Amino acid sequence: MSTVVVTMETTIDINLSSDAPSVLLGPGRSGGCECPKATDPVPTGVAGNPESIVVPTFVPLLLLSLACTADTSPLPTPVLRDSADIRIAENPRPPDGSRLGWQIGPDPTVTIGAAEGEDPYLLNRVGKSITLSDGSIVVPDGGSNEVRVFDADGVHLRSWGGYGDGPGEFDELHAVARWRGDSIAAWDHYPHRGVSIFDSQGNLGRVVALGMGQPDRSITILRGGAFMADHWLRQQHGAGLLMQEQVFEIRDAGGVRLASLAPLVGREFFEFRNRGMPVWVDIAFSRRVHAAAWRDLAIVSRNDRYELRAYAPDGTLRHIVRVDHAPIPVTESLIERRREERGGGDRFDGMPHPETLPAFGTVMSDALDHLWVREYDVPGEEGRHRLWTVFDPEGRVLGYVEMPRGMIIDEIGADYVLGRRVGEAGVVQVAVWPLRREGG
Repeated sequence: MSTVVVTMETTIDINLSSDAPSVLLGPGRSGGCECPKATDPVPTGVAGNPESIVVPTFVPLLLLSLACTADTSPLPTPVLRDSADIRIAENPRPPDGSRLGWQIGPDPTVTIGAAEGEDPYLLNRVGKSITLSDGSIVVPDGGSNEVRVFDADGVHLRSWGGYGDGPGEFDELHAVARWRGDSIAAWDHYPHRGVSIFDSQGNLGRVVALGMGQPDRSITILRGGAFMADHWLRQQHGAGLLMQEQVFEIRDAGGVRLASLAPLVGREFFEFRNRGMPVWVDIAFSRRVHAAAWRDLAIVSRNDRYELRAYAPDGTLRHIVRVDHAPIPVTESLIERRREERGGGDRFDGMPHPETLPAFGTVMSDALDHLWVREYDVPGEEGRHRLWTVFDPEGRVLGYVEMPRGMIIDEIGADYVLGRRVGEAGVVQVAVWPLRREGG
């Protein structure tokens, strides 16, 4: 693939921070994201994302020469067993310092975007991008509310959508995903108007109403075209503590409900007063509920322990993946570090904190049905790379893979990684990096 140079000063819809805060101003009112001091040197900033920060700097991506330098000795043997029609994978934790011999980099084969020039290359508030079967790249540009399609070399082909209330238009375009075949699903930040389904040429086929009120932007497309989305149930527990339970529903390709999963406690907030007004801020190191498609299943799990639970479209629990995990205590030094990162102030006074850090971060799968789980970033131990644990299609652990910081992974193919970063001068970039799978 050839390269189309990208540079641009703007923001990008990427999700790097493990524990960056957000704020709710009063009951039911969304507030702006507080921007803490950056612990990750890479610029992020998801428009409307409760875990986003904005840092206008540039860090080049580095070659991960894992096969040459990493310990690739055999891992202890995972245990697979069945219990009441549930497949359970019990995994030992890979040894510290071990790495799976896979490599990414050093440079993208395709880069899309520009600091100046034709409008399609001027990206702004970019959400999760995807590829189609012919290698073309679909980019949701939240600034223009357009779905933009580029060929496998990064050359713009077509755009559609735009701002409006009509069919195929958007209020705040948030994400795209592959649907059946090469159809493209696209939806707003708060998709109360449903999910729009287009063919690869941009012709609107249908709008699927999910009937979920205002989902928390968490829409997952399952194999076969089913949708999984969630909504929040707000609960107040004692003075100053607000919890939001997440309820996930799975609906078929027409939007008919197939199953509703049991609620899980998601984000946790603490109340403090700002000029006499109640303001809720995320509790430091609070847990999250993570959702992803894996094989023909839907993963929905809270990261208070290292356990991933995968459900069939009818809501039946089918697979559990566990990893031996020694919880890391939340110490006073970690709390003080988080206080400094969030700019200090009295909002931490009286705030409850969990006893241990979350067990893991983001969850996703690749084109070969491997499961990828990003390890939680322990404050103060962040390095140049992010650590991911990779599992085979049965849930057996294969080992660790490093990914450079500053790259948000949207899609992992058999031999490529599609992601987003901010380049020089704060330029938004959607790029494809080569991936070599060796020794695994």
